Amino acid sequence: MALPIFTDRLVLRAYEEDDLQQLHAVLYGDEAAMRLLGGPRDLPGTRAALERSIRQQEFGGYSFWPVIERESGLMCGEAGLFPLAADGPDVALGYAFGSAYWGRGYATEAATAVIAEAFGELAMDRLVAITREDNLGSRHVLGKLGFREHGLRHVWGAEQIFFTLQRPAATA
Repeated sequence: MALPIFTDRLVLRAYEEDDLQQLHAVLYGDEAAMRLLGGPRDLPGTRAALERSIRQQEFGGYSFWPVIERESGLMCGEAGLFPLAADGPDVALGYAFGSAYWGRGYATEAATAVIAEAFGELAMDRLVAITREDNLGSRHVLGKLGFREHGLRHVWGAEQIFFTLQRPAATA
């Protein structure tokens, strides 16, 4: 996959080991941001997530990527793709932003770019997404992106709403 990915206001690129402190400060250590994602993590928990993303990118060609504001050069969250389960086949869209960056449309902007890569260069036919019922912001973003809701599923230790998005049909 060709990284970085540029949008009007954001850059998505591969994670690097040096991203640990900023990732923890902006997202994984942010209690408000992590409230609906299992709670904030300590620094070793953030390191484990970062290392998983780096390995996934190396072996799968996609992962979560840090999202950088183009104007400030600061990391504001992460977005990307990940296997929903180790035994497949579903690949899920995911995004999370530090609470200081909420309300700016970054989730929609970053997710739109990720979807374009998934259905473009990565040639995927379908994406899934999950979110908790009370995560109204994420549910709104998924709806704007065209995902369809398919009820509750038990994923990663919690009941979550399951969504799907099919690759658009090619036009002649």
